[in-house]
Amino acid sequence: MDDKIMIIKNHLSEVIDPDMELDIINLGLIYDIELNQDICNIKMTMPTRSCQFGESITQNVIKAVEKIDFVSKCNLEMVWTPVWTKERMSKIARMTLGV
Repeated sequence: MDDKIMIIKNHLSEVIDPDMELDIINLGLIYDIELNQDICNIKMTMPTRSCQFGESITQNVIKAVEKIDFVSKCNLEMVWTPVWTKERMSKIARMTLGV
């Protein structure tokens, strides 16, 4: 994996879903990350369409990525396909949540 994508993922791992109290990387909410020169394009989802923290999480994603030196702009696309399931979570997240 590209070093810059790994740096972006590390920054995204600091974004916490307040409802589940885990980061969005371990929850499997990030579907795709692309870096085109200095513009980062991210596709992500939420556990449910009615996620009460959706707006704050998306704002925190953009802030986390745009503070990276080599990123000038973060475009965030919310996607609902494929539907998020608990199987997308990392082993750490499943153990933490007991699923």
